[in-house]
Amino acid sequence: MIERTGPEPIYIQAKNWILEKIAKGEWTAKEKLPSEADLAATLGISRGTFKQAIKQLISEGILVQIHGKGTFVVGEQMEYPLAERLISIAETMIESHKDFTTKLLRMESVPADQTLIRVLQLEGDEQVYHLQRLRYIEDMPVVFIENFLPQKLFPGLDQQNFEEKTLFSIIEHLYNVKIEWGKRSFLGKGADEHIARKLQIDQGTPITFLEQTIYTEQNLPIEFSKVWIRNDQIKLTSILKRG
Repeated sequence: MIERTGPEPIYIQAKNWILEKIAKGEWTAKEKLPSEADLAATLGISRGTFKQAIKQLISEGILVQIHGKGTFVVGEQMEYPLAERLISIAETMIESHKDFTTKLLRMESVPADQTLIRVLQLEGDEQVYHLQRLRYIEDMPVVFIENFLPQKLFPGLDQQNFEEKTLFSIIEHLYNVKIEWGKRSFLGKGADEHIARKLQIDQGTPITFLEQTIYTEQNLPIEFSKVWIRNDQIKLTSILKRG
């Protein structure tokens, strides 16, 4: 299977062998691959050379490695419309009929720092709710979210069930606050140790970092969020018209 005297590098041949397995359906979406040692032995190459093939396929979004679990074939990515309308990732998952779960990591009241005072137009001594959640698709963590909301606008918010309800639905239906528009910024970056641990990926893996502020009809900022998205599971999309 491996041509050692040809012009094509051995790790590229190994990569193409993996791609052929996937194309033929021998390894399907979400399926775990055999161990690198076993596959390297099957091809009669070193494990280091085989790792090169795996690393390239991970960078191309074909494979994904999960700490403590192994290497998997990436399935179809969920599309998240980044610039078409103001919709949360949870709402996108619901519209896409994705089977997802939410884990609440933190919900507490904390003093607003200088960034939150500026972004949410608060007084210096105001408290904000700090909310942290992980969203999972098929038991795989795909999004880590931090939200900050003025406590004075949403009394009792810390009593809500954030594992069953979306934040936007709670804001609009329980507090009768209409979300009118939002401002988003995006940055591609490598996952630091903290985020890598949350999303079960290697430190330095490319992810998308999103910051968002949402506003009412009166242009009042009511929520600021930070979102870290796994690029191998969620694809950001946009439909643009040249007018």
